[in-house]
Amino acid sequence: MLKNKNALMSRLAAALGMNSGTPPALADIEGSVFAGFRQVLQKGLLIFALIITILFAMMFYQYQRSAEAVHSVEHTRQVIAYINALRTYLLNLDNAVRQYADSQNRTDLDPSLICRPSSCPSSGQLIALIGNDGSQAARLAPLPALQAALETGFSALQQGAGGGAAQPPGQELGGFDKSAIEQIHRILIEAEREELNQLETREAARVHGESLSSALLGIAGLWTGLALFGLYRETVRLIRAGIHAEQTIRQLSLRDPLTGLANRRFLQENTRHMIAGARRAQTQMAVLAVDLDNFKAVNDQHGHAAGDTVLVTAAQRMKQLLREADVVARLGGDEFVIVLVQVDDAEAVREVAGRVVDYLHRPIPLADGASAHIGASVGIAMCCEDGDTLEALLKKADAALYAAKRDGKGTFRQANAQPA
Repeated sequence: MLKNKNALMSRLAAALGMNSGTPPALADIEGSVFAGFRQVLQKGLLIFALIITILFAMMFYQYQRSAEAVHSVEHTRQVIAYINALRTYLLNLDNAVRQYADSQNRTDLDPSLICRPSSCPSSGQLIALIGNDGSQAARLAPLPALQAALETGFSALQQGAGGGAAQPPGQELGGFDKSAIEQIHRILIEAEREELNQLETREAARVHGESLSSALLGIAGLWTGLALFGLYRETVRLIRAGIHAEQTIRQLSLRDPLTGLANRRFLQENTRHMIAGARRAQTQMAVLAVDLDNFKAVNDQHGHAAGDTVLVTAAQRMKQLLREADVVARLGGDEFVIVLVQVDDAEAVREVAGRVVDYLHRPIPLADGASAHIGASVGIAMCCEDGDTLEALLKKADAALYAAKRDGKGTFRQANAQPA
C-alpha cells in the first residue's frame, strides 16, 4: 500500500510539473502565472519610484520658483515703497521751502515736519536697493546730486532763518530753481512706473508658474491614477489566474492523474459527509473494495503502457455502472474503491458488485491489437453504524476482498455475511 501511495504522489508531482529532486520554492516558475506577481511588484516599485522622484523634483523646482517669485515681488514692492517715501520726503522738503518763502516763519523749516529724525530716505539707498537693474540705476543716477543740492540749500535756508535774515521772494533752496524739483519728480515717477510694470510682470510670472506647477502636479496625479489602475487590472488578472491555478491544483490533488478518478484524499475529505447524508436520509451506504485479478500478468506480457490502458478502461467501465452520486476512486496500483450512497439494502449492493465482476471480466482491447484478460475481486462493507469511519469501512471491505480472493477470485464477498 505504501508503494502504491508513493507512486500516486510521484504521478501527482509529474502532473503538476514539479521535479521531485527540486524543492518547489526553487523550481523554475518563469512560465507560470505566479511569476506575474513578481513582475507586477517590480513594475509597481519602478513606477512609484519614478512618480515619487518626479513629484519631489517638481516640488523642489516649484519651491525654488515660488521662493524666487515671492522674493522678486517683495523686492519690487520694497523699491516702490522706497520710491514713494523718497518722493514724499522731497515733496515735503519743497513744500516747506515754499511755505517759508511765503510766510517767513522759521517753524515751517522744522525738520520733524519733513521726515522722521534720522530716517530720511536717500537716492543712494534707493539705487543700492535696486541693485542689478542697470536701466533703473542709469535713470536714477542724477538723483543723488540733485538731492544733495536740495538738502544743502535747505540747510543754508535753515541757518539763514536762524540768523534772522529774511529770504528774498522768488528764491528757493539756495538758488535751486523749480525745474530741478520737477526733474526729480519726473525721474521718480518714471522709476515707479517701471517698477510697477516689473511688479505686474513678476506677479503674472508667479501666477503662471503656480498654474504650470498645478498642471504638472495634475498630470503626475493622472499618471499615478493610470498606473494604479493598470496595476489593479494586472493584479486582478493574476489573482484570477492564481485562483484558477489553485483550483486546478486542488482538483489534481483530489484526482488520480491516470484515470481521472477520485483518490484517497478525496474519500477522506468527503466520506464523512456521505455517511452523514445516508443517516439523514435513513438509508444505507456501501463501500466496495475492488482489486483487479491477473493485472501483473498484463504488465509482464504487454508492458506498462498496456497496463495503463487496462486501468483506464476498468475505471471507465466501473463509472458506467454507477449513478452520478456514487463515487469510484483509485487508491493506487490496481486497487479501487466504490462508494454507493443511499442504497436500499445489501441485495442492491451485491447486484452492483456482481455487475462489476462481470464487466471487468470481459476482454480489454489493447493498442497493439491484442486483448487483455483480467478479472476482479470485490469486498463489500455496509454502512452505517455508529462510529463508522472511512478507515473502518475500508478495513472491513479489504477483509471481505481477501476472502473473495481466497475463494478463487473473480467473485465478491460481503463482510459479516455468507458468501453469495
